[in-house]
Amino acid sequence: MRTWLAMAAACAALGMSAAACGSPAHTAAGPAASTHDPSGRARFEAVVQCLRAHGVPDFPDPVYDPSDGRWHYADYRPDIPQSAQQACQRLDPAAVAASPPVPQAQFQALVRLAECIRQHGEPAWPDPNPQGQFRLSPPLLDKSAAKESAVNACQRYIPSGGIDEVDATTP
Repeated sequence: MRTWLAMAAACAALGMSAAACGSPAHTAAGPAASTHDPSGRARFEAVVQCLRAHGVPDFPDPVYDPSDGRWHYADYRPDIPQSAQQACQRLDPAAVAASPPVPQAQFQALVRLAECIRQHGEPAWPDPNPQGQFRLSPPLLDKSAAKESAVNACQRYIPSGGIDEVDATTP
């Protein structure tokens, strides 16, 4: 009996593997993926891989949030060209949409982060924009001891997706 059960389990596993190998790579990101991946990691990774492959190499990795046990996109999204939107929207239409404003509570937390960084040695640090990005001048984009010290002092305010630093000199 045990041998039969072991064989049945092995066959089932092989069947699933064969089915996965025979299907397109991005199918796992569809609705069926959520039944086998409750955190949604596979869907998010498929979207990120697709966007990177279609011209958005700096699209950020998905971020795990232990408070809800799920994966999420980082707090920001770079501009996504139309060609990448068309190629990847079937995986997750929300991922290729323009970055929406961050929720008010998150925005207020980012404002507190900016205030903290200013108080700890970076007086020129700006407040976030509505998308939760910090548009930094080139000197602030560079790594410096003062910046590192200020950011380290303010760790408690940094969101799980990190700090979204954007070059203020680019449109």
